[in-house]
Amino acid sequence: MTARLSSFGSVDSIIQYTSGNWTQIDSGSAYLTRDANATVTFNFNGTLITVVGTIQSDQPAQLNSSLSYVLDGEDDHSFLPNISSPTIYSSPDLLQGPHTLAIRLLNADTALSLSGGTITTAQPHSTNHRRTIAIVAGTIGGFVVLTVIFLALFLLYRRRRHHAATPYALGPLQANLPSTKEAFTSPKYSNHGISFTHSTDSVNVLPRVKAPPPPLPGPYETPVKVKSKPKPARTS
Repeated sequence: MTARLSSFGSVDSIIQYTSGNWTQIDSGSAYLTRDANATVTFNFNGTLITVVGTIQSDQPAQLNSSLSYVLDGEDDHSFLPNISSPTIYSSPDLLQGPHTLAIRLLNADTALSLSGGTITTAQPHSTNHRRTIAIVAGTIGGFVVLTVIFLALFLLYRRRRHHAATPYALGPLQANLPSTKEAFTSPKYSNHGISFTHSTDSVNVLPRVKAPPPPLPGPYETPVKVKSKPKPARTS
């Protein structure tokens, strides 16, 4: 929000001289009254109002109590007039919106003149400023989205490369049967010549079809046991 300061004169539409006798002075640029209980009311929209004029009295000691201020229906004692200052009232900070101020002259031996004042109004940001914010936010959002997409693609690439470079050390287990009768029957060979190895093929690339079992080797001949000849008996 930004603040805008606007001025008003003694004949502005926001001012109403509700009681007492008010006389135009200084070629109509100000209003003057000497009547006790003479009141001027301001209906304004803003966050702060400042009223400019003069206060003159034959008894300077009574200047601080010569005026009363009612802001939005409540007495306001926050401001004390100063005979050397052209400001006869300045409100505290208010919320942006409509407000009402009434100034009343209390002493008949005091002259009050009113020439105008200023109103502070809170203004929203301009359209160009909002557009700039929207463009910056969109740019940042797009950069974040592109960064997330790039990071996801990079991680996916690294993962695929890692899997491609990793050898499949443990493939399906293969049984190697003996190719000769000697290898199957000789005690020199453990497991009767049968050996097992791991395939270097990946389990993932092998077909998922159940292969038939390999054919068993033909039956081997049963060894024939040769009977030994009896030894001849010795003669004495």
